[in-house]
Amino acid sequence: MKKIGSIIEEGSYKSEMSERRIFTTECSPEKFKDMFIDSATKRLYGSAFVVDDLNKDVINQLFYYLVGSDLFNGNLNIGILIAGAIGNGKTVLMESFIDVFNSTTNKRITSIHSKDIARIITEHEIGYLNKRPLFVDDVAKEQEAIKNYGTVVHPFEDMINERYKNFGLTFGTTNYKYDDMPYDRHTVDRMRQMFNVIVLPGKSRR
Repeated sequence: MKKIGSIIEEGSYKSEMSERRIFTTECSPEKFKDMFIDSATKRLYGSAFVVDDLNKDVINQLFYYLVGSDLFNGNLNIGILIAGAIGNGKTVLMESFIDVFNSTTNKRITSIHSKDIARIITEHEIGYLNKRPLFVDDVAKEQEAIKNYGTVVHPFEDMINERYKNFGLTFGTTNYKYDDMPYDRHTVDRMRQMFNVIVLPGKSRR
């Protein structure tokens, strides 16, 4: 499967994370398929979710990742970032995967939109997002910088850097390639080590 850039780079994060898988599951292919399609259909406001040539490989990879199969094309101990065109179904796939994950594993993923990161940090402080399994929709669409008690902060970058240090399992969707993201190189390098990037092909389905 095509990847964006290098997913894993040399460094202490790689070696430590390669020994960690923080969740366990028992989920058959049939159970995954039924739960995934049911969740996806509910998110389409009554329209039937269709598995087709554009999304089937990504869905298979999500299943392989969940159950820890060696058929997964990446590192089973880090998160997943689905990249693709605006409106091509990335969020539906990831949210449906998260529904299955939350129902079949011993962990629970918290879901947020990238635009909510600044508010969450302001209300709860950054420690709230340090380590818990997290899904961030629309990465690189958030407000880049805000003032917090007179200090300029970069919510997403600060969060990613804290999660990197705390080995936070992170998932996301984005319309951008790494080279086009509005982050400094330090943050992007850490993201490369935290995510398996899976490209969802196709144009908008809206």
